[in-house]
Amino acid sequence: MFLISNSIAWSFSYFFLFLYIFLTFSVILYLLPVVKEVLNYSSKKNSVVFDYLNGFDLFYFLITPLFFCLLISFSWSHYTSLPWFGHLIFSSLQYKINFLILFFFFNIIIIYTVSFYFSSREVYDYILTCFNFFFWIVFLFTANTIFTFIFFIEVLGTLIFLLVITSTFSTTYFYNNLNLNLHSYFNSTTPFFYVQMLMYFFWISLISSLNLFFFLVLFYIKFLTFDWFLLEFIFNYVVLLSNRSEVLSISLIWFNLVFCIFLKCGLVPFYFWKPIFFKGVPMHSLFFYISFFYFFLFLFIFHFFLVYVNEVFYFFIYINLVLILFGFILLLLVLCESYYLKTFLAFSSILNSLFVFFALSGLVFNDVIFFI
Repeated sequence: MFLISNSIAWSFSYFFLFLYIFLTFSVILYLLPVVKEVLNYSSKKNSVVFDYLNGFDLFYFLITPLFFCLLISFSWSHYTSLPWFGHLIFSSLQYKINFLILFFFFNIIIIYTVSFYFSSREVYDYILTCFNFFFWIVFLFTANTIFTFIFFIEVLGTLIFLLVITSTFSTTYFYNNLNLNLHSYFNSTTPFFYVQMLMYFFWISLISSLNLFFFLVLFYIKFLTFDWFLLEFIFNYVVLLSNRSEVLSISLIWFNLVFCIFLKCGLVPFYFWKPIFFKGVPMHSLFFYISFFYFFLFLFIFHFFLVYVNEVFYFFIYINLVLILFGFILLLLVLCESYYLKTFLAFSSILNSLFVFFALSGLVFNDVIFFI
């Protein structure tokens, strides 16, 4: 007798349908520049100029996959599912967060359609990269294991690199016809800052990625599982029944994870690369990075510390506070150098996340239960 489980039903009714929508949208979006070039070639024979498409011309096309994803989310029947051998989870939390992500991304698409002219292939590549961010951010919140969480983080890190590469359609990247003064408050991205940003981000991503995979090896050797719902029980058992050397080894594994996450996200006190990264990113990409990617990534990390690794986080709370205080003092020393607009935005995001971590560290267990 063939039985269809909840995980199989979810995979075919949600995941594969979700994937099919974005694959179809990606193919059509890639075909649009080709169609435009064909029309350009034919219009030159008839002395008709067809150089670009306005963002409003593609507005209904760009919101179509969002509309279908909204319909798929509404079709969920309100039960918890654990598909893909328990690597993913879909419950009421994921159901609600999907609507929040859709709302934010829909507003970003509206802003982009107002300001963009689709005059080159790079613009289409950039929009497609933004839609891939939407796809992977949605599934980041469905991660049910440490391995899946790190896999999604690595994919998003690769997309950031792709985002800044496809942003070269902005004329302020390599050309500034009036002023190349590096100390201008609103000066555009120069080739020096752009190349420097790419080099910094490449090496930071490489170091943090290697360290994350090294963490996976140490984590599995110590806990023999990647399921973070079992992590708190194993951690309590080790702390209560093991000696100090075992607790010390667990603490080293924990801080290896914290170091990788904080370094990849540019959180305190490992935010030294973020002002340089912000200088090299154009304003439209910086807007997307802060208002969508960084916001939801920070929201997931906040949920990760509060819910998934609550016992581990509050066991090392005093050492976490020392790291936060060190980052706060270092931030005060360099805050006066934020005369550059993009540097100010970098320090502003760091400072806001710092205040959130202060509030998070001051919660007691009852407050966490009430928050959840």
